[in-house]
Amino acid sequence: MNKVYIKIALALLSLVGYMENVAFASETATNSVKKSPALQNEFEQNKDLICSDINEAILAVENVSSTSELLIKLSETSVDDYSTYYTENENKIIYSKKIGNMDIGRLHVTIPSVSKYLDILRNLWDVNNPQKTDDKIINGNIVRLYCKFLVMLEKQNIDGENLRSKKRYALGARFKQSNEKTVIVCPSRNIYYEGTIQQETDLKEIFENTKSIEDDIDAEEALVKLGDNIAGFIIKKGDDDQVHITYINAICEGENYTSDKKERDATYKNILSLAQRI
Repeated sequence: MNKVYIKIALALLSLVGYMENVAFASETATNSVKKSPALQNEFEQNKDLICSDINEAILAVENVSSTSELLIKLSETSVDDYSTYYTENENKIIYSKKIGNMDIGRLHVTIPSVSKYLDILRNLWDVNNPQKTDDKIINGNIVRLYCKFLVMLEKQNIDGENLRSKKRYALGARFKQSNEKTVIVCPSRNIYYEGTIQQETDLKEIFENTKSIEDDIDAEEALVKLGDNIAGFIIKKGDDDQVHITYINAICEGENYTSDKKERDATYKNILSLAQRI
C-alpha cells in the first residue's frame, strides 16, 4: 500500500480511536449523539457546519496528520541551542529559536498525577467551550466540523479585530497516539481562502494545493522549508506519575507576525495558569 495512504489510514484510526464520529456519515452521527448528551449538544450547536464530503475529510486528515508528525519530531529535538527566558514566577522556562524566517517557541510543563490526563486533554482541547473566554487555549471560531476532534477554525487577531488581509483558516485536531500519548494540533498551517467558508464550500482544491511537509529531512529544516505557522501540544503520561506537556508554536515572519506573537504569549500564560489550577 502507498506510504501516504498508510499514514492517512493510521491518522483516521487515531481520530476514530476515541471519538464519536459526527462528520463522515449522518446516520452514524445521529446514532452517536443519542448515546452522549454532551456530544448531542455539540452536534446540535454545529450541525450546520458539518462536512459530509468524505474526500474533503480525508484531505483534511492528511493535512493535519503531517503537521502532527512534524510537531512530534520538533518536540524530540534538543533545546541546547535555544535561547531561554523565565516566566513571571520564574519557575518555568520558555525556549525560543530563530531559523531563517521561522520563530520557534517552546514551553514544557509537568502536572502531578497521571489521573489528571483526561481532564488535561479536555482543558487543552477547548475549541467549543463558550464558557472560556480570556483563558482559551485554542483561538478561533469553528467554520467546519469534520468530526468531534477535527475542525476548521477561522483565525482571529488576539485583540478580536478582523485581519486586514485575506481571512486565515486552519485545522485543529486531537490525535490519540496511544493510551499514554496525545497530540493536539492547534492550529495547523494557514489555509488561505478569500471568501467566507459556508456549508456548501468545496475545499478539496485548497487542500490539494497546500504545500506539503517534507518528512525525510531534519525537523527544523522541514519547518523552514514549509515557511508557515504550526502550533500544538504533545501530552504524555510519564513513568514518574506526572503528565508532561510540550507546547510548540512556530511563527513565520510576515504580515501577521506581531498579532501571532501576542497570541502565542497569551497561550503561554493560559497554559501556565492551567498547570497551576488543575
